[in-house]
Amino acid sequence: MIDSQMSKILEEVRTFPLELEKLKEIVLANLVLIGEIPAPTGEEQQRISFVMERMVEYGVEMCATDELGNGLAFLPGRKGKQTILIVAHADTPFPANVDHTFSVNSTEVHGPGVADNSLGVAVLTSLPFLLDKLNIQLESNLFLLTSVRNLNQGNQEGLKFFLANSKQPIDVGIVLEGAPLGRLNFKSIASLGGLVSCQINRRISQESAVKILCQIISSLNSIPLPQETHTFLTLGAIQAGVSYKYPARQGKLQFQVRSSSDDTIKKITGMIYDLLDNISQQPGLSVHFRQIASSRCGGVDSNHPLVLCARKIHEVLKITPQDSIYSPAVSAFVEHKIPALCIGLTEAENVNYEDEFIEIEPLIVGIAQLIGILMAIDGGRQCKTSTRG
Repeated sequence: MIDSQMSKILEEVRTFPLELEKLKEIVLANLVLIGEIPAPTGEEQQRISFVMERMVEYGVEMCATDELGNGLAFLPGRKGKQTILIVAHADTPFPANVDHTFSVNSTEVHGPGVADNSLGVAVLTSLPFLLDKLNIQLESNLFLLTSVRNLNQGNQEGLKFFLANSKQPIDVGIVLEGAPLGRLNFKSIASLGGLVSCQINRRISQESAVKILCQIISSLNSIPLPQETHTFLTLGAIQAGVSYKYPARQGKLQFQVRSSSDDTIKKITGMIYDLLDNISQQPGLSVHFRQIASSRCGGVDSNHPLVLCARKIHEVLKITPQDSIYSPAVSAFVEHKIPALCIGLTEAENVNYEDEFIEIEPLIVGIAQLIGILMAIDGGRQCKTSTRG
């Protein structure tokens, strides 16, 4: 049975899409203004500055940046007995020299990084305005974090820094990603992101780094991947050589291994070091391996009150659930034993390509989802839970 308080919240959530439709232009304006500010990993400060200025315009009095450059905004609750952290990473996978001009039509917003993760930042930025217009004042404190150094070799450094240094205890975490709508990730899968670089000494060898990288790829593909722990290898990026006429002197390979077992990742990491040691025995060859990202297994169970509340919100908004419950986006919270969800805000296509775009119509439901989850955590008795371990 759903208690009467939760029933009232769900009934209110049903009305949000209609009310938010009147406010969507504010979100879209913020999306374009934020998205057209380049923010490659490690170079997010101009975007963070804009977000902080915008939140001040919305009446948020406690805005600042920390030592790492994260953007912080604090909205005190009426009682403040718990604190909810909402985070959206500011960086995108596109360098500053890419044309960041956004275009908007009646159904879509186009632009590099619009889904990953300019939209998440735009909704986070707009949230104080939206709550005010919907006349929603939470009992819980809200921390709004625009995090830096999240993607690739950033390895969620901004969020990890905040969680390690926050003087305000965090009880629940919500991670905002642009897409897809319906994702509800509450477990972190174990992962290893690796960068292999090789260098050929031309005085000793005329071998090509391309051939060496092919040997490395073949060796990686020969590693047994236990299916019982849902272990996968992804070969992500390769770079070598300057011309078809000359043997490549150096090359790089980036890859990721994912598994539902920390022990499996540990064992495979050892195998990778062994196979690279064997390959590097060739004369004139130098091979180096560096771990550039990692995450640990963990998270809450599917029957945790936080997950149950979120699923009720999805059901009342008729949001089709996505299959996977796993995402590295919640791994930083796992390390601090804080229950967390990662949710998507709309549908998108061509994510991480320059012709990336998001759909506007589902976005209204995606924002209603976020506000509904906040209200459920704040006022739904089933969501009030001890979150610190």
